Amino acid sequence: MTKLARLFHNADEVVEAWRDALRHRDVQGALDIWLDDDSITCVLPEGHRLTGHAEIREGLERLLAKQPLFLEPIACISHSVLGAAVYDTTEAVHLRPDQIESEFFLNITLVLLQDSQGWRIAHLHASHSTEDTFDAPSTPHGLH
Repeated sequence: MTKLARLFHNADEVVEAWRDALRHRDVQGALDIWLDDDSITCVLPEGHRLTGHAEIREGLERLLAKQPLFLEPIACISHSVLGAAVYDTTEAVHLRPDQIESEFFLNITLVLLQDSQGWRIAHLHASHSTEDTFDAPSTPHGLH
């Protein structure tokens, strides 16, 4: 991770920076918002578990090789305690910026920690939603 990475003052900024990096196919920008720690983990929608910056870089390069991903949050529940935040979201995935209907939906859990460099991602777990269509839920889908 770059030592001059942006200092995020709240966890919401990190989540938006993640979406922005995917939208711009910016692998390095996406990596810059992860903790500078070898124990970081990521589970991509196809089920591969990645550990550490090198594996996550390879996974992001594969994920973004063909097209950008435009994530539109449909539902989000977040919980924060001193120095830690968990986001449980359902996101509509679009492959073009002008696309109205989503290609599919993802359930994403993000665990963020605060350190001397501000808020950073420690873990991300993304899985395909089992729903073909999505209405705003009255209850959360739960952490996964």
